[in-house]
Amino acid sequence: MRAPAHPRPTRRRGPNGLSVGLAVAALTAAAASTVGLAASAAEPLPNVNLILNGAFDSYPWIWTCDSNVRSSSIPHDHYVSGRPTAESNARCSQRVRVLPNSSYLLYATVRGPFAFVGVSGPAGESASTWSSESSWNTLTTRVTTGPDTTELTVYFHGWYEQASYDVRWVSFTGPGYEPHPCGEPTSPSPTATDGPASPTPSATCWRTYIP
Repeated sequence: MRAPAHPRPTRRRGPNGLSVGLAVAALTAAAASTVGLAASAAEPLPNVNLILNGAFDSYPWIWTCDSNVRSSSIPHDHYVSGRPTAESNARCSQRVRVLPNSSYLLYATVRGPFAFVGVSGPAGESASTWSSESSWNTLTTRVTTGPDTTELTVYFHGWYEQASYDVRWVSFTGPGYEPHPCGEPTSPSPTATDGPASPTPSATCWRTYIP
């Protein structure tokens, strides 16, 4: 007597018509993809130098300077000199894009009495340091941005009615995007008799520089 045939097993299907096994696999893959995207989004940006023309040797000039700041006319030795007066501390500044809740390091090579460098921000961010050495030396200071801060001002200057100061190099490093200047040169490089040139902003470039 032949044994009764076993009924053929049927594959269970989910409410959308997919088999349960395929549905579970699809959900697992989607979850893994979501986790991967979240991990990518959380990756920190690399540290970059956010200052443009920190060596004072290129265009656009970018820096906003008082009229008593001049660029060196010595070939292959680029720096700026500030000559403070009773009314002006011979200041230059540059606004940079930053990220909230992030730490940044300001570095500068200076010489001369009372050479100040610093950074300030809209949420009360403030850090500065100074030197009175007659030879080239390095100044550094660090600042941390607030939860809503996306822009800081980096500056340097001398002191009222004091001797001239020089600045050869400025960098401001921390997490962010590599900056790209706006505009093209409109005049020759500043010399001992010419003030710093102003950039001509372009609507097609990423506006790291904010006039």
